[in-house]
Amino acid sequence: MAEDGRERLGIVAGGGGLPMIVANAAIEKGMEPVFARFSDGMTNDSIIGRSRAFAWGRTGDAIEWLKAEGVQKLVFCGTISSRPDFRSILPSFKTLKRLPRALRIVKGGDDRLLRNLSRYLESEGFDLLPVQAVAPELLAPEGVLTARTPTAEESAALDLAHRAATALGVLDAGQAVIASNERIIAMEGIEGTRAMMRRVAEYRAARKIGRGERLALVKAVKPGQDRRFDLPSIGVQTIDEAEAAGITAIGVSAGESLILGFDDVIDRANTAGLAVCGLGGEQGTAR
Repeated sequence: MAEDGRERLGIVAGGGGLPMIVANAAIEKGMEPVFARFSDGMTNDSIIGRSRAFAWGRTGDAIEWLKAEGVQKLVFCGTISSRPDFRSILPSFKTLKRLPRALRIVKGGDDRLLRNLSRYLESEGFDLLPVQAVAPELLAPEGVLTARTPTAEESAALDLAHRAATALGVLDAGQAVIASNERIIAMEGIEGTRAMMRRVAEYRAARKIGRGERLALVKAVKPGQDRRFDLPSIGVQTIDEAEAAGITAIGVSAGESLILGFDDVIDRANTAGLAVCGLGGEQGTAR
């Protein structure tokens, strides 16, 4: 608890603007944010407030610091480009004594890793919150969100991409797929959505994608995913990268995805002529 009596919220922060969005929402709820910055978060200049940066090898130090700061509730948010690799780092003593459990935590795909991590942190006395518990306004609403409605061809592409993203999520391999109405163009792997869209831009430049082939990007929550972590998200930069890749429609899981800066995202999409939808139901329909 802070000196002024406010409850402290621990934010395990990566890169991008989401950590500060969550922090500002926490402040509005009368909480004081405290940042433990990892990976991309170590150089995240947008983070303002009480914070410390930790290398993966000092994860144990971060846990002890958060406890010393009186943090009980934790939220994870922001981009993490590099997974923890405790086999190739020199850990601090506080991390070393936790190493056997740490090595078990980092096995598997992202969702498995985060589930393992959540169980460990709960055993350390922390209460893990989802981003949407702090900032529910970030959740994507259902339906067409832009001025333009998807064409029949784009709707078919959204449906195909959504079905593929769901299958991909079953494997805990990724959350995003790009498709036309006839075929899958790209599926997200460890490179992430941004690199996948750059790859699609290269495909189009190499004429591997038809000039009139309309593409849709879908970012979907994984079946059975722990909704406290790593919800699919889009921001203004997503719209910029989609436009560069020749993508004309974007769909996200309604109520289970985040739109970072809703008004700015929709304004940018309208300017670019993209259709953006919150997809509901098993078939990812945009009603």
